[in-house]
Amino acid sequence: MRSGGLIQLCRRSLHTRLRRPVSVAPMVKITTPQFLELLHIISGSERYDYYTEMYHSQAITHHADHLDRFVGKPRSNVVVQLGGSDPDNMAQAARILQDHGYHQVNINVGCPSQSVQHGQFGAVLMKKPDLVAEILSTMDKYHVTIPVTVKCRIGIDAEDSFEFLYNFVNTLHICSRPPPHLIVHARKCILKGLSPKQNRIIPPLNYDRVYELASAFPQLPITINGGYTETQDIKVALDRVDGCMIGRKVMDHPLFLQDIEKDIYNTKHVKSTDDILNEYLDYADRLLSLKLEKGDYGLPPLTLMVKPLMALYHGRTGRHFRQIIFDQLKQSPSDFGQVVRAAVNESKLK
Repeated sequence: MRSGGLIQLCRRSLHTRLRRPVSVAPMVKITTPQFLELLHIISGSERYDYYTEMYHSQAITHHADHLDRFVGKPRSNVVVQLGGSDPDNMAQAARILQDHGYHQVNINVGCPSQSVQHGQFGAVLMKKPDLVAEILSTMDKYHVTIPVTVKCRIGIDAEDSFEFLYNFVNTLHICSRPPPHLIVHARKCILKGLSPKQNRIIPPLNYDRVYELASAFPQLPITINGGYTETQDIKVALDRVDGCMIGRKVMDHPLFLQDIEKDIYNTKHVKSTDDILNEYLDYADRLLSLKLEKGDYGLPPLTLMVKPLMALYHGRTGRHFRQIIFDQLKQSPSDFGQVVRAAVNESKLK
């Protein structure tokens, strides 16, 4: 069976309206263009949606001439997450992304960091549903035709009732440009007193709240996010909602995508780690060999290029690989691929 037919079969068996029901969450300083390239090498473009880290709308405008290096290569399964609260700036950024071939945009309404709060976007927007609705509606003013979705929490601070969440979603749902897909992190966030990391751990997960929301809006495809680390739990989630988003598990163990392929999609053959490494190094060689003009947006440093590979190897081999590679990078090597392959080989011998 061809891959497209298999995808359709899996969608029907999982009772989902999404083309790719499993996705990788946007993670600041994690889902960089380099990390998303690694995920694409591992599992291609048909199985999962990959969300970029959040980019402020003004940054998209500023870097419009080199988005392929700033955001990453546009692909049908890559969703660019935008942060911001000015409707015109957000719509302008979405239009720029659309004009450069990007296929989908997501609005961040869930980040609790202090810098994001100071900018009046992210999770604080859950208290301003009319503004989020205005951002969505303004997309039509700029002729944005690609999907513009929203990712939010189940609540914020003391505002954690179902009524609060329902009213937020309903405000978006009845606006002139409702989101075609909603992603919900099944934790509330606490804006003062908890760091972003603590906000991913301390507020308890409440999957039932997301399931209740899905029942209240049966026509709206909803993806659940938060705490998914086992394929069986993903299967359970996909029996209740349209999609399941995985974050830290993929950050720590990107080959978890292959576990999902085998356990949920019944894939028999997956790439070996060596093949994945070789393809990534081919990509790195092409990127690092680009000839740039003076004043062009620069190439990523080697430390950023190697970061996605850190989670490919675990246990003793992984520890030795990380130690060797960082020692080698301090010497500013001229051949990145040669250094990485040598570190892998040496770490396997220890």
